[in-house]
Amino acid sequence: MEKTLTTEKANSDRYVQLENVDMTFSTKKGDFNALKNINLSIREGEFVSIIGHSGCGKSTVLNLIAGLTQPTEGLLFCAGREIAGPGPQRAVVFQNHSLLPWLTCYENVYLAVERVFCTSAEKKEPKTQLKTRTDAALELVGLTHATDKRPNEISGGMKQRVGIARALAMEPKVLLLDEPFGALDALTRANLQDELMKIMAK
Repeated sequence: MEKTLTTEKANSDRYVQLENVDMTFSTKKGDFNALKNINLSIREGEFVSIIGHSGCGKSTVLNLIAGLTQPTEGLLFCAGREIAGPGPQRAVVFQNHSLLPWLTCYENVYLAVERVFCTSAEKKEPKTQLKTRTDAALELVGLTHATDKRPNEISGGMKQRVGIARALAMEPKVLLLDEPFGALDALTRANLQDELMKIMAK
């Protein structure tokens, strides 16, 4: 049964909420406790950076908020509702590009747009609008010249930009970034960071 936060807690000061979260993984060497008693509140419109050494649980926290994994203990909420699985309101850009290799750059972004904006008969945008959303996202990351190329035909940095375009095209309420700018050159990284700030301001 889905849990909800009380009206007091489900305000903009606690748009994303982690309460007493533990995460334990079973390994060949036994149980590995990746997270212990994590409590975190994130306000609507706020940028939060999780900093720490490799293996300290940063990606695990992001995966839990994304709904890709479930905590061993504790509760997670977004906009007052329990996070019970993935959802389009929470988009993730991973360290690796995670593109479908048999699809073009355009098709990788369009697939996400179609899944989000054509979920039902009541919510079904025309194909022209889906194309507009896809084109705008690819233009945002400077990849209009590579729309027909497949992932094996472009550089690592370009692949990552497609992943960013795919996430932004979904118009998520929460954007989770797992070091996505690491493979980008300094100028592209700075431009995308500026664009993300503008999007958040809107």
